[in-house]
Amino acid sequence: MPVYNLAEPNKYLPGVGFVKRSFLLIGSNLLKLFVQLAIIFLYSRHLSLKDYGLYQSVWLYINIAGVIALFGLPSIILSASAKNIKAWINANGNYFYPLVLLMNILPVLYIFFGNSFFDFHTKMLLTALTVAQNISIIAETIAIKKEKEIRVLISNIIFITGYFICHFLILKNGYNLQVLLSWLILVYIIKSAFLWNISSKAISVSNISLKSLGTQWIYLGLFDVISVLFKWLDKWLILFFVSVTQFAIYYNGAYEIPVFALMLSAVGNIMVVELSRHSLNPEKVKLLFNNSSLFLASIVFPSFCFFFFYHYEVFTFIFSSKYQESIPVFLISIFIIPLRITNFTAALQVYDRSDLVLKGAVIDLFVAVVLVIILYPLLKFQGLALAFVLSTYVQAGYYLWHTAELVGKKIGYFIPFVKLIILMLISIIITGAFYFAFGKSVLSYNLLSGIIICTILIGSFLSWYLWQKKVTIA
Repeated sequence: MPVYNLAEPNKYLPGVGFVKRSFLLIGSNLLKLFVQLAIIFLYSRHLSLKDYGLYQSVWLYINIAGVIALFGLPSIILSASAKNIKAWINANGNYFYPLVLLMNILPVLYIFFGNSFFDFHTKMLLTALTVAQNISIIAETIAIKKEKEIRVLISNIIFITGYFICHFLILKNGYNLQVLLSWLILVYIIKSAFLWNISSKAISVSNISLKSLGTQWIYLGLFDVISVLFKWLDKWLILFFVSVTQFAIYYNGAYEIPVFALMLSAVGNIMVVELSRHSLNPEKVKLLFNNSSLFLASIVFPSFCFFFFYHYEVFTFIFSSKYQESIPVFLISIFIIPLRITNFTAALQVYDRSDLVLKGAVIDLFVAVVLVIILYPLLKFQGLALAFVLSTYVQAGYYLWHTAELVGKKIGYFIPFVKLIILMLISIIITGAFYFAFGKSVLSYNLLSGIIICTILIGSFLSWYLWQKKVTIA
């Protein structure tokens, strides 16, 4: 019999409560997704290949510089108590403040000397935008820690509204990258100001002791830096060694549809916060991994099958026929989607095994580099994309293996493989059948039929998930 009591929902977070909190964060992230797709739709059509490549390269620089500057701070905020973080900083100020200064100088040097595409004024704006974005990330992380998901949702509605208006007006009145960056800085400041106005007390329970906090922070920081380098390495290589126009083509093809990463981030943050409230407990780990994997798989698996069967229709609709060279890369890149069903590092991160999290990131990067060397000469851009997909599967397996060792159980104990396989098979069979049944119809009708069946599958799977959780609790 489980050691937890299902009649105590706040103690072990039953599935329905898990879904409620997850949906609040996912809802805010979905809004971001729709705006990002709308902007990609507009900018890929109206900007030249060069201007579009430069626009997307802005986010390459900002995302890499931002993660280096934060160096794991959001992760440690979620994993450790505010009291321990403050105490550790006060006790290690002689080392902490010079390190903070160094980690913030490095991104600035990277922005100013790591590229020759932007002038001095644009580089200054990139630096300011990176700072503004990082402040908003910290503010949002603290809000999640305090379980203020509704406030996060409202802040993101405010943010994405301003974000879209800025992009739309700039495009309508004459595209100017510097003006766009200036407006985006203001939007981030407004979001941060809204989020910082939170007076409720933060959750102070933590499984990371004061003694080990510094070590875990370093591990998490290095993990974040290596992970973001891994995510952008292929784009960076093309940008610097090929051309801006080829960067635009590859970027669109390798573009990871952000909704899945955003959903995983939302659910993963909740997993970390919940695990940090309790000492290591196999039943707790099982409950959270089961909830997250089945909940997200209900959305992710039908979506993956939709993008797999309808990849040409979706890509042509979003990016136009101007980027048809990107489609083979896109078809390979979507195979990363099925992995976006749980936070594979959650238990390792919370229970003082961030060293394994870091090793997994290093292995991921090493395997990717080796595979790039092998596959790029054979398959060109497709080989580059395939290398990063395969290395990510290796990394996920590594984290699952060590999580199983941590809880003293087999992987199948906390990952419901049979149910996941059934969900995937149902998605493949039904989506494939509809695709081949309507495949010869007009592109818009074919795409619409795919969207409808995908929506029906997601709704059915989520209804089943909620039903089984209610039955279990009852």
